[in-house]
Amino acid sequence: MNVHEELKEFLNYLRFEKNYSENTVRSYKADLIDFAEYCEKSGLYFADRKTIRSFLHYLAEKEYKKSTLARKIISLRNFMLYLLKEEKINEDLTIFLSTPKVDKKLPNFLSQEEVIRLLEIPSLDNLLEIRDRAIIETLYATGIRVGELINMKDKDINWELGEIRVFGKRSRERIVIIGEQTLNILKLYFDKVRPKLIKKPTDRFFLNAKGGPLTDRGVRLIIEKYSKKLNKKFTPHTLRHTFATHLLEGGADLRAVQELLGHVRIATTQIYTHVTREQIQKIYLKAHPRAKKDS
Repeated sequence: MNVHEELKEFLNYLRFEKNYSENTVRSYKADLIDFAEYCEKSGLYFADRKTIRSFLHYLAEKEYKKSTLARKIISLRNFMLYLLKEEKINEDLTIFLSTPKVDKKLPNFLSQEEVIRLLEIPSLDNLLEIRDRAIIETLYATGIRVGELINMKDKDINWELGEIRVFGKRSRERIVIIGEQTLNILKLYFDKVRPKLIKKPTDRFFLNAKGGPLTDRGVRLIIEKYSKKLNKKFTPHTLRHTFATHLLEGGADLRAVQELLGHVRIATTQIYTHVTREQIQKIYLKAHPRAKKDS
């Protein structure tokens, strides 16, 4: 077997059978190309336990962060599992690929005051800034991922009900809710801005300055611009964290937040159950008998 040919087939398997996003496939590809090149330089056969052990030693010497090391090992583990399931190898090499324990980081999020300041930055007198405001509003108001945002189509928005149909990881469909304020900004963009941007027919909702569909990188550059203007580092995913955090701080049910975020497992959503120190103090002062002032 040739490692590059098998790698190509594995990536197609992820793309077409597992319906993984292009970002995920690219991540797998980068990790596994490292492995393939290591095998070639070392003159080792890729599907062998000695090769696996040697490669793990090589990774350890690189002094990667725990999260990076864990990702690379998981990529290799899934590749070997695929080869075993396809009966291309006889030995289960995944037993040599245990992943290091990674400390879970609390999600970074914006305060409600920071969100208000952020939404006031784009000018509603500027066409592209109206679009930018609509993008920021949508990310914060719905918690959708960048990939879901750029794939939004005109027909996915139900203007009467205030709903957007989105397609998440592995093409899972869900409905997200949008409030009146966000709906008004989306309507302003759709009626006044989009017709002036569009150059050739497309059903993609968000467009770039040249009139074509907005890309993942395009959204990230837009958010980076407003991050600098706010003087606070954040990404599109920070707005997803912020959406979930503010819902839970407002008393939303964890299961409802799970549904809105499109998480398959409730455990993934539970990381958002952190609350700010200020919120903890408020809850304590309101709820605990010994915290109440003497009347």
